[in-house]
Amino acid sequence: MAAANEAGPSRSNNGEEKEKERDERMFECNICLDTARDAVVSMCGHLFCWPCLHQWLETRPNRQVCPVCKAAISKEKVVPLYGRGSTKQEDPR
Repeated sequence: MAAANEAGPSRSNNGEEKEKERDERMFECNICLDTARDAVVSMCGHLFCWPCLHQWLETRPNRQVCPVCKAAISKEKVVPLYGRGSTKQEDPR
């Protein structure tokens, strides 16, 4: 009976880890491919780290396009995302 009880939490933890990995992938920056830091979303719906997108836009001042779909993009038209439990609730721009 003890062996059956030991297997239960292991499966549960494995399921929780997979769910956490899936959740983190949903919030990957489309530039660095890591979990987005200071996340912003473009008007075309793509998610980025603010530092990544800022660098992208600064290095291409004459060609302000989304790195994913090439739609027009600007610093003023990205929306910061604030998660529940986040300690930083200020606009990164």
